[in-house]
Amino acid sequence: MPSLRPCFVNIMKFRKETANLPSGDIMYLTAGHGEPLVFLHPASGVRITPAIEGIAEAFQVYLPILPGFDGTDMLSGIATMPDLAQLVAEFIEVTIHERVNVAGHSFGGWVACWLAAKRPDLVGNLLLQCPAGFRPEGVGGLDGDPIALLAKAYAHPENRRPETKPPEVTAANRRLASSYSADAASDYVLIDRLHEIAANTLILHGRKDGVIPEESPQLLERLIPSSAIAYIDDAAHNIEVDQPTEYSRLVRNFFGSRARESVSANSA
Repeated sequence: MPSLRPCFVNIMKFRKETANLPSGDIMYLTAGHGEPLVFLHPASGVRITPAIEGIAEAFQVYLPILPGFDGTDMLSGIATMPDLAQLVAEFIEVTIHERVNVAGHSFGGWVACWLAAKRPDLVGNLLLQCPAGFRPEGVGGLDGDPIALLAKAYAHPENRRPETKPPEVTAANRRLASSYSADAASDYVLIDRLHEIAANTLILHGRKDGVIPEESPQLLERLIPSSAIAYIDDAAHNIEVDQPTEYSRLVRNFFGSRARESVSANSA
């Protein structure tokens, strides 16, 4: 397969900033211009991919680093998924000062759902990439040795950028995600509140995803009032790496002018 880097010629440089929030300071990365778009990272932490760089050519992208991830400090009183959602709400209010579009990947999608349910006034449109928190017990998840996990997470692991995080940081990130989520496969309290999500919602699911089973996006589509699923062929859990061009197209279309229309057009 040819290198994916030429798909996005202009490499967008992200700068690191600090947000001073009522609950404490958190770090975030930002780049781009245009309407604000908040991305919530998966259990492995923040990763800048060529697809995200490409999206920052059309939007002002914000990547908050949730407390404790990627070596950042923990915050007192932030210990659960709803706590993280409240923290992201503070981030939006203090840093962006307006209603925003929100995207969440896996663990970040779980946080994004809590945010959209608790604070619908802050979420314009919602994109969920293979969201965690809605799995049948014993199906999928991040269990397994590194080789097995790689096969679950990527259809094309050869497309990844070289790893820059030490293995101990990635392992600590995943332990922290388990702590915040109480290591639950399904968040039944949140499931009972999914009907409160008012945002137009697009759920992305890689057909080869070994981490999140197909039952998860189907559950979300049933319970979130204005929602649709877009299935991506030849992609696993990390769609933006496996199929960056298709991922970028879907994100740009959904959060662009078409996001004001029915989400069903985006899942065709």
